[in-house]
Amino acid sequence: MKELTKLEELVMMAIWRLKDEAYGVHIKSKIKEIGGKEYFYNTLYTTFDQLTRKGYLTKHFGEPSAVRGGKRKVYFHITKEGRGALENAYKRHSRIWAGIDEKSFRQDYS
Repeated sequence: MKELTKLEELVMMAIWRLKDEAYGVHIKSKIKEIGGKEYFYNTLYTTFDQLTRKGYLTKHFGEPSAVRGGKRKVYFHITKEGRGALENAYKRHSRIWAGIDEKSFRQDYS
């Protein structure tokens, strides 16, 4: 199982949190909320495609909407393999940050 890039991890976490409402606009908004950074749609959809090719995401289309000019929303879901990749990322971060808390950054290391 390949390690997730930071952007892939952020995208996957946004989808995880959004559950059944994980489509482009909501994912973009959730990424800005949890990651503090805004990404262009082309960057996000390239990442969705990469994660789908890796087998970490599936996608399905919603019903056409008159509000969207007849276009259908593309919804994303995390696969079993994707959950495994996220669990590996969580374990890796936990090992890296073990023993460090916010107080650690206020200590003088000079």
